[in-house]
Amino acid sequence: IVTAMAQGVDVRQDVWVPPSNGIRYEQDGSWSVAVPGEGGRRDYIQFDSIVIAHNGKCAERLTSSTPSREVHALLRTNFAPSLHRNPAPGSGKFTLNQVYSLLFEVPAGVMPTDFDGAFVDSEPCLRWLSSNTAKFGHQASTAAGTTEVWTVLSSPDFGKRHKVAQEFLEGTDKEVEVTRLLLEGVERAVRLEPGTLRPSSLATKLQLWGAALPINRWEARDGQNFVWDAGHCIGIAGDWLTASAEKASTVEAAWLSGVRLA
Repeated sequence: IVTAMAQGVDVRQDVWVPPSNGIRYEQDGSWSVAVPGEGGRRDYIQFDSIVIAHNGKCAERLTSSTPSREVHALLRTNFAPSLHRNPAPGSGKFTLNQVYSLLFEVPAGVMPTDFDGAFVDSEPCLRWLSSNTAKFGHQASTAAGTTEVWTVLSSPDFGKRHKVAQEFLEGTDKEVEVTRLLLEGVERAVRLEPGTLRPSSLATKLQLWGAALPINRWEARDGQNFVWDAGHCIGIAGDWLTASAEKASTVEAAWLSGVRLA
């Protein structure tokens, strides 16, 4: 669907736009976007309008020097596992939680076989557990069927408590500690014998999702699922811009926001 919609459009992927002064509003009403140039230089490409399909600190910084103060205000970001109970009207910030994602591979038969994925409410450090092997149908292959790969998502409270600089996580004591704690949480959640998963794990990969899921949403007075500043031709699309609490932070909300803004 996306490929069909993009026909006739000059799509450029994997282009780094620096958060600091990466976009610039020009006197003629156009926008300049900074992109990598030759020899480490910074080049600029001109556009009629800008859409921020992103959030977090980078989006906040990207719009901080633009004249559209309303757009920048909506992109101000806070990181927390929960919201204030009684915020004053207009005082809220877009808020993201932090979540650890752990991938682990074990021999087939170590994990239970009576479920493929589950939300976890009984274990404080966990929120989601799923079998990648079942998801992608790898059990149909005899070679791949000898092991299983599972994904664990931590609770936001756990992510906040153990947060570190995610770019420096690999190879640290914190990586070892968090991996151990999450595997122990999985053992308790699925009622495995303590100490089963660590020696059974053939491979693990831990990643801190530092800007994970939006835990609040902005609802427009006109019911639109996007933000558009017509005076400066800049907008925002995202899964947190929705009138529906049920659709917030979902792929559906992100899709609808982008398509309706377009």
